[in-house]
Amino acid sequence: MTEPTLSKSVVQEATLKQAFPFQIRNNHARIRDLRSLATPGFRRTFDLTPTLLHYNHPELPGYFDHPNAPHGLLFYEDWLKRGQVEDQGSWVGTPVNQPVVECLVLIGSSGTVGQTAESDLDYWVCYNPARLNGERLAMFHEKLAVMTEWAMRENKTEANFYPIDLSDLVEGRLNSLSDKRDGDVAPMLLIEELFRTMLFVGGRLPLWCFWPLDRPESEYREVAKDLAPLDWEKEAPIYVDLGFPSKPRPQEYLASAMWLTCKSQDNPFKGLLKIMPILEAVEMNFASPLLCDVVKERILNHLDAETSVDPYIISVDWIIDFVSRSLSPQQLTLVEEAAFLKVLGSSVGCSQSLAASPTDPKCRVLTKWLGNWRWSQEKLNWLRNYENWPNSAKLDHAQELIKLLFSCYTLIASTLMDHFPGQVDAQNEVLAPMAAHLLGRQGGAKVTVEQLPSYILRQNLSNRAVFRRENELWRVYDWSTEISQANDLGENNVIYQTNRAAKAAAWLVANQLYSPALTVSVIDSERTAFIERYLIEYLEKLARLFPPIKFHTLNPKTMWLPQAQGPVLVTFNFEEPTSARVIRSMDVIYRTGWGETRHQHQDVSDMAIEADKLFALSHLLNESCGVTSAASLVFFTGAQPQLSRSFVNLMGAINARYRSLEASHAKSLIDL
Repeated sequence: MTEPTLSKSVVQEATLKQAFPFQIRNNHARIRDLRSLATPGFRRTFDLTPTLLHYNHPELPGYFDHPNAPHGLLFYEDWLKRGQVEDQGSWVGTPVNQPVVECLVLIGSSGTVGQTAESDLDYWVCYNPARLNGERLAMFHEKLAVMTEWAMRENKTEANFYPIDLSDLVEGRLNSLSDKRDGDVAPMLLIEELFRTMLFVGGRLPLWCFWPLDRPESEYREVAKDLAPLDWEKEAPIYVDLGFPSKPRPQEYLASAMWLTCKSQDNPFKGLLKIMPILEAVEMNFASPLLCDVVKERILNHLDAETSVDPYIISVDWIIDFVSRSLSPQQLTLVEEAAFLKVLGSSVGCSQSLAASPTDPKCRVLTKWLGNWRWSQEKLNWLRNYENWPNSAKLDHAQELIKLLFSCYTLIASTLMDHFPGQVDAQNEVLAPMAAHLLGRQGGAKVTVEQLPSYILRQNLSNRAVFRRENELWRVYDWSTEISQANDLGENNVIYQTNRAAKAAAWLVANQLYSPALTVSVIDSERTAFIERYLIEYLEKLARLFPPIKFHTLNPKTMWLPQAQGPVLVTFNFEEPTSARVIRSMDVIYRTGWGETRHQHQDVSDMAIEADKLFALSHLLNESCGVTSAASLVFFTGAQPQLSRSFVNLMGAINARYRSLEASHAKSLIDL
């Protein structure tokens, strides 16, 4: 690809040509940073991706077995000559007719200091719907899925390839981004993130990146028709139109804030940092410039060829400046800690000595931030040692971050609803499932099985858990590889505690910590019926009955109901002595309409008559859990198979109770 010369839109020609070397040089610098920060698998996936998209051959990874499988990346050879695409040997020079990928970019933290060992690769694979549709588009989706599988299987790297319809981008839509919910609810904010964090990988160049900041969108649209047309014949245009970032509507800010808050449990560091620019925009009544414009201005004025303009650093500096002016010192501290820990990731070398590698992008920015934030050496050592914090400390810290994130969401929502009452609606068809999920998370019911608030923490746990009864509490320990025997487990290894073992087991399943590979041990000095075999059977049953749920798939007719929806798992005497021949207690696990897992327990050991016990337990199921039909009940026998008949009687009591309530309701209506 040669430096473009323009025959049309002469007014823009000089400016566009001036921007070209700045953008390309910065792109090369970010690719250099990406490779320096990458794991070997991440680097190999990135280096091979353009070749695997360009060619489709049985000897190459990511091969989709069909003679007419669509493939090909525009300007592949030109990017190869520029050194942006790695030389992949004998495949270079092989002709590819009608390449289908018009533009290939990365979006997100790749090539920034936000890239960590846990980062994924999010590719936007842009195509022209007139050239790729129907059966060929379906085959292309399958090839991308094969490439995703290859990246994870061979390189232990999550690589997502999102096929993007260019006509959608031009119109500010993201309908084709089917796997990313934020594209549905807040497309303009996601497009802003695209232009702010974009890394060119191949294909046509995004016109907006070279477009002068002082020229209006209307003029851009006219020039794009000439220089970056969607449809073209013979020779492909150098530029491509990926749309134009503009201020989103108030509803989009609300939707994005809801989405980020719902997803905060995946990564509270990331969630908090991403919601702050939304809060800033709302608090400033949308008067602030878009961050993508700020980043582009820095790139076009950047003269240092050895360093890149890092959009992540710009965003964090912007956030810290806003928070220092608008929130409390305690909240500012949490945001600074979130930024530090997100950038640090699991970069052990950097965490050991921030000054050891002044050329390393992470060490460079962390050293700068520490100077600006005036942290003590004690605090720095504490944060650098995050991986070795007690699990309870990690949980508490992440919970503080999530509380702040919820506060930000509440402030965003209330401000938008006050200022734009006719333009924002948190209960529309798209947002209602998220609203229900947030309402449930904020409810704080005692019966809720609390969720682990950090995907990062979840990744660091081992594959061995110990249940230990201590002073009428069950504690769940993470048995790390460094611990040789159970007696060495201490406070640092506790990840959860509760009064019932059934609730602790439900916690493991609700947080997706359970798998058939999980080794579970039980330490119970009381030598009850609760032994490892029954606990493992119980975990297996919980996993079958309550698989992971996506809140946006919730049933709109039941999503607001706190009553049990779906199966209700009932267990008698789960941790009581095996000598018991009658019901002594009941544990119940169920889900609400918004997908929250709940646990109820009732002790009936002081009742002598079984009928009284069944009445009390049916009352609990009906009144507290909302069970109206015995058809939803599932019984776990465990060590108490002799109580199966009692479960049948309980089912009868539930049905009888419900019929009685129906009859009473009907009579009251007649009396009225």
